[in-house]
Amino acid sequence: MTEAYSPSRSSTFLSNRLSVLGTPLSTARRTTGSVGSSLYGAGSGEEKIVLDIGTHTIRAGFSGDAQPLYQGTLFGSYSGRGQMGLLEGAPSGIDVTSVDDETLDVLVLEQLRQVFSEHLLADARARKVAVCEGALLPVRIKRAVARVLLGNLRVPLVTFYPSAVTALMTSGKACGLVVDCGHRGAAVVPVFDGRVMGAYMTSSPMGGAVLIEYVHSMMQQHGRFRRFGAESDESVGSALTPQIVEFITRKLLFAAPQTSEDVVRAEDEWPWVRLAVDTKDGRGELCVPQWLRSRTYELLLEGDWRRDYKGIISALMECILRVPVDLRRVLVARVAVVGGVADMPGFSKQLIYELNMQLQREERWLALAKCVSLAEEPTAGAVFRPSDRPWIGASIAVAAKIGGVDVRRDDFDGYNVPDWTSGY
Repeated sequence: MTEAYSPSRSSTFLSNRLSVLGTPLSTARRTTGSVGSSLYGAGSGEEKIVLDIGTHTIRAGFSGDAQPLYQGTLFGSYSGRGQMGLLEGAPSGIDVTSVDDETLDVLVLEQLRQVFSEHLLADARARKVAVCEGALLPVRIKRAVARVLLGNLRVPLVTFYPSAVTALMTSGKACGLVVDCGHRGAAVVPVFDGRVMGAYMTSSPMGGAVLIEYVHSMMQQHGRFRRFGAESDESVGSALTPQIVEFITRKLLFAAPQTSEDVVRAEDEWPWVRLAVDTKDGRGELCVPQWLRSRTYELLLEGDWRRDYKGIISALMECILRVPVDLRRVLVARVAVVGGVADMPGFSKQLIYELNMQLQREERWLALAKCVSLAEEPTAGAVFRPSDRPWIGASIAVAAKIGGVDVRRDDFDGYNVPDWTSGY
């Protein structure tokens, strides 16, 4: 098993390490184009590698590119052995609270080594790295990433960028409210003049994990399965695998307006969506209710009262109440909705609609409700996917030489990393 960096040996952590990349790949080039063909930069040949590390997904690519070259589940198919034994990754990620630092370092090393050598075809020792990290990313993972990059992979410099700031850059804004809807939850982060106002940040546990759990529960109760050639339906049973549930959550759900006549008519005329699936007992059709597709998003916005989980709208209102009064109009006029959950069609517009309706319920918020809008211009359309916006913003920032917080290899002590939630 590959050795991971230990903080207790910080004084000599560079002297006795072997490069995990083996033969230098300094002459390699990515297959999508030459170094001089970057979209946002001039192609100076000094492009950084940009990593966007969230609570569930990791994206990687080169600065100046329009989209990441690699996207995968964080620790999804990797394993590591530490003081607490062998830990296997999972398709839905892992809970790092039960992992010791040594095992966490091994998991990070295994994944980043493959990203550099197989997907980016780059020599880590010759490339500076920019890390775009989300609001809910645990500091332990950030420390592990810094130890692996600077210690094991021997990267000369790591620059950290808050994902809330880089997400707003894709809209050409330096101020706004960033709603980051990730797998582990949602965070509402106010940004003013390109700086995160961490003291006013709020969060909600309503994220992709809760959504997947809810879809699984509803399909068990209301879904139907019919084998090919059978005359009657039966319960979903073994046909509802975790892969099918994730497919339904990521590909079939959309946010429909509650007053949309077209959606109501479609639910009446076509009450089911049928998927052909393979089971251990043969092939058949899995029937997904139409109302589950178009109404599930309401759980994220309103919250789960059974578990006392507040919704994203409640977190937004709490953040608006916290920020200074003179900044409220500026911030609510530039709401950026990012994250994997925000890729759901219509989700951003419905979030803005529900926030507007919530503000209109009290007379003191009527003037503020008129200012609520998305950060991107209405005529611009969906230029970037919401889940890719933080990475693309970091790519623009690096290409434009907009500085972040630098950590150099020679100055890193193995533990201290910048934490923008506490003002660095």
